[in-house]
Order: sequence, then structure tokens, then C-alpha cells
Amino acid sequence: MLKAAQWPSAARTRDIAFFAVLLSYVWVGIDTRLIYHWQGPVFYTFPEFVDEFLKYPGGAADYLYRLIAQTYAWRAWGAMVATAQVAVVAALTEAYFKALAGRALPLVRYAPAALLLYHLNLYYDRTPIVLALILGLTPGVVFVHLSRRWRSEAALAGLYVALLAAVYYLGGMAIVFFAPAAAMAHMARRPRFPWWIVHLLLTAAAPVTVELLGPAYLPVPARDWFVFPDVRLAIVCWGLYGFYALGAAIVWWRRRVGPRPERPRQRRLVDVLATASVLLGLCSVAAVSYRLNSRDRLLATLDYDSSSENWPAVLDASRRLAAKDFNPLTLYEINLALHQTDRLADDMFQFPQTGSMLLDLRVDMFLPYMLKVTDMCLRLGRVNEAEHFGGETIILAKSDPRIYRLMARVNLVKGQTAAARKFLTVLSYDLVSAAWARQRLRELNRDPQLAADQQVQLLRRRMLRNDDMLPVWQRADRTSADLDRLLLDQLEQDPSNRMAFEFLMGRRLLARDMAAVRALMPRIKDMTGPAYAGPGGERRTPLRYQEAMAIYADVTGAAVSIEGFEVQPETIQRAAAFKAIISQFPSRDAAMQAAWDGFRGTYFFYFAFGPGDYR
Repeated sequence: MLKAAQWPSAARTRDIAFFAVLLSYVWVGIDTRLIYHWQGPVFYTFPEFVDEFLKYPGGAADYLYRLIAQTYAWRAWGAMVATAQVAVVAALTEAYFKALAGRALPLVRYAPAALLLYHLNLYYDRTPIVLALILGLTPGVVFVHLSRRWRSEAALAGLYVALLAAVYYLGGMAIVFFAPAAAMAHMARRPRFPWWIVHLLLTAAAPVTVELLGPAYLPVPARDWFVFPDVRLAIVCWGLYGFYALGAAIVWWRRRVGPRPERPRQRRLVDVLATASVLLGLCSVAAVSYRLNSRDRLLATLDYDSSSENWPAVLDASRRLAAKDFNPLTLYEINLALHQTDRLADDMFQFPQTGSMLLDLRVDMFLPYMLKVTDMCLRLGRVNEAEHFGGETIILAKSDPRIYRLMARVNLVKGQTAAARKFLTVLSYDLVSAAWARQRLRELNRDPQLAADQQVQLLRRRMLRNDDMLPVWQRADRTSADLDRLLLDQLEQDPSNRMAFEFLMGRRLLARDMAAVRALMPRIKDMTGPAYAGPGGERRTPLRYQEAMAIYADVTGAAVSIEGFEVQPETIQRAAAFKAIISQFPSRDAAMQAAWDGFRGTYFFYFAFGPGDYR
């Protein structure tokens, strides 16, 4: 006889619904690939890599976090692993309070999950908070159970010291989650003797003592474990600590005063209301997190898509940027995306052009900036500068796979295959880059000169053959590199270097230096690609270049005759129409408003009104 199907209990149904919603939000609303990209968790599989993490308290938690965070590089795996970690914390939280209270308190397990959901939205934070909870709660539960069985105070004190040392060494800040369990356990055994004060004092004193006496290496001051410059992170960490400490105190007090008498309840209605309230709370935290951290998410998305060379996605993200976020890094990424999609010469003024189109060639402590400077130099063909800034980035990023990949490419372009093999060999131990590195090593074995690699050959053709260190880097009237001279030298080396031409032309357009624009324009004859080809394959001149020459002709009164260049009659007509509109209004604001709808993405508009956000 077949047994009737067993439906899950109300508690299990609530868990399934809760973690299904959590998984969906982490997958869609957070995207763990952004966490992986923004944090850059370094992890290699060779045995010596673990040695660094054995030198300091909390190193084991850092090592495990870096290992787990490798799954974040894939959206589906990352969402599942992040959700599983929160589920483990929820289970330990329930076990923790059950051990203290002597009975199940099922709803409390959802509170830390909500705080951890908010923490996942802090893309930049590398604090292994989930592992700290796991490493702190697990021995806490063990200590509470054993405190009820062991009668010897000396044995229990020895156990406490041993567990405290283990938790501190393995998890670092995890001791703040172990302390309440130990304190409440002793309060329950000896309510009149303030043992709990001893536990809390020892917990606070441990990191300070280690830092002062120096028996172990600490990568960050102990103060940084408890004081955070970002208020959002402080809310998460202190919120978790307060929850476990206050919750343990409430449980102890309830045990002291005795349990309240049970009241008859409608169990099904209570379960439905409990499930609804838990899901409503989770959705509220998700909505608030999504809104409060939207700026970080958008900036991380733009940088991730740029690094992944998903250029249409970069442009899509940039349209949602606030005006204040068009900084030198994002401006370069947007203009690079326009260049890569053959739209820079046509669409550059559809985005706020409020600064330099290229990154300044300087050493910066912001790692994403240094990575982009190195990549920019390589793309332009300034391979020696790419090697220099790559070396500076290694000092900053140490063994980050992203800079190793760049340095491998730099050495491949320079033909320094022995150096390239070293970087590629190390990358073959990185879980994310291993496939790419091994493929490059196989290509080197088959073709040591990489003659079949079109990208490498293109960059070799762009490599500067003459030394221009003095005119570029040591001009008396400039404190940084002369980017105009640098780009001109690249065009002299390779007249078809479209990136050098378009960025140099863009810089001159932004400066509204029409004589310099006219002097550079003859080089357009050497440019090829979709931006310079019409529908039928005939030669095409990008619209913003036509508009610039229409302005030049109007200002100078001289006709523009350049090989490979054409100003279409429609452009001349639009120039006349724009001039007629703005001439009707004496004030700048009124003229801008009148021309806004029909011209704000044109060079006419930029030339007349200057830099601004004209989206």
C-alpha cells in the first residue's frame, strides 16, 4: 500500500520560499560577477600560496573567502554559493539560540540573513563577514552544549581559552561572535558571578594585545576590525554583533524569569503570517539595498563591461550615470567603447565631454585606474609605457591576475616570450584565468613569434621605433606627459592607427582649436573601418568631423578641400540652421534652450556652448 505524500512542514516551506527569493535577488539584483570584478579576490592553486595566510590571525578566513569568491566570477554559480553561505549562517543561528534557550526559536535565523543580503550589495568590501560568522558561531554552539555537561569550572575555562585562541587565529574578527555565546553560557551557570565580563574583556583584549606585543603579523590594525569608515559596513558588522549579543541576553533573561504560559493559537494562520512577514522583510531589505547601492552597482557594471570588452553594455550603463560620475576613468571607458564600436567620431557629443578623453599617464593608488592606464598604453602601441605602468601596478596589486594578464600581453607583443611564459605559468594556477593562460602557452609552443595572432601583429606594427622620451615626458611647460605629441608620434609610426587619430582629433575638438583640427584632418585618408565606409562601400566622413570643418569654413571663409574628406550639403544646411537659431537670442541660456532639441548632440552645440551634460 502506497504511503501518502509527505508535505514539508510550515518551517521548511518558509525556508524554501525565503531562500528562493534570496537566490533570485542575488542572481538578478546583485550579479556576483560585479563583486568578483570590483574586489579582485586573488587565489592560486599552487601550495605555496597558502603560506601567506598562515602568518596572521584571520588568515584562514581570508584564504577561504578568496577561494569561495572565485565562484562569483560566474553569475549562476556565484548566486548559488552566496545564497548557500547565508543559509549556513541561518542554520547556525538557529542552532545557537536553540542551544541557549533550550528550545527552537525558528524566526531568529532570518535576521542575520537580511543583514548579509545588504552586505552583498557592498561590491567593494572584502571583509569575510560570512565566514567570520560561521567560524564564530560554530565553536559558540559547541561551548554552550559542553558548558551544560562539564561540571569543572577549570576545564570549562581551559576550553574557553582554547576555543578563543582557535577562533581568533582562524577567523580574526570572528571572536566578536564567539564572545556572546561564552558569556551567556557562564551567566546561566553562575548568575551571581560576573564571568561574562571576563569573556568580553578577553575578546576585546586579544587583538589589541597581539598588535602591541607583535607575536603575529597583522596586515591591518586591530582597530580596523571594529571601526569602519563606511557607515554602511559599520551598520552591517555592528548590527550583526548587536543582534547576537542582545539576542543572547534576551534569551538568558527569559530563562531567568521563566517561560510565559502558552496561549492557544490558530497554528495555520500564525504560520502564514510568519511566512508573509519574513518574505516582506526580505523584499524590503532587497529594495532598500538595491536603491542605496545603485551607484556602486552602476560604476561596477561599467568597469566590468569595459574590462570584458562588452562595449554596447558600457554605453548602455553610461547613459544612466549621474553627471558627477563622469570622472576621468569613466570618461575614458565611455570614449573607448565609442571608438571600439566605430561611433566615436559620430556620437561622442551625446555624452558629457567634461574632461580629458585619455587618462593621464601617472601613477595612482586606485587599482582600476592603473589597470586602465596600462591597457590604454598597450592599445595605443606605447608598449614601453605599458610595461612601466604595469610594473607599478604589480607593486600596488601584487599578484592580481588582471595585471598578470596585461603583463603577459605586453611581453608577447615585445617578443619577450620567456617573460610572458612566466606570467602565463602563474596564471595557469588561477581558477578563472587558467583556460586562457594554457591556451596562450599552447599557441606559443606552436608559433613562438605569434605570426598568426592578428592582435599581436597589429600592436607590433604600432610600436614606436624612435625614442620620444624628451619631447613627450620632459617639456618645461608641462608637469605630465604631452599626450598630443604622444598621439602624433604614434600616427607617424603607423598612419592607420585609428585609436591615436580619433582620440587626438577628439582632444582638438574638445579644445575648440579649429586650426589644429584642420591641420590634423588630412590624416583621415589613412583611416579605414565601418566609421569611414558608407552603406554602399563608398568613402564616408563622420558627421562630427564634417560639422567641425563646416564651422572652420564659416569662421575663416576658406573652402575645405582635403583628400578623403567630404562635407555633405546636409551638414552645411544644418550649420546655417543652427546659426540662424542662436542668432535670434542674445542670452546664452535662451539660445541653448532654443537649439536643445535639434542640435544638442552635434559639434555645433558643443562649439557654441562648451562642455556640459547635454543628455
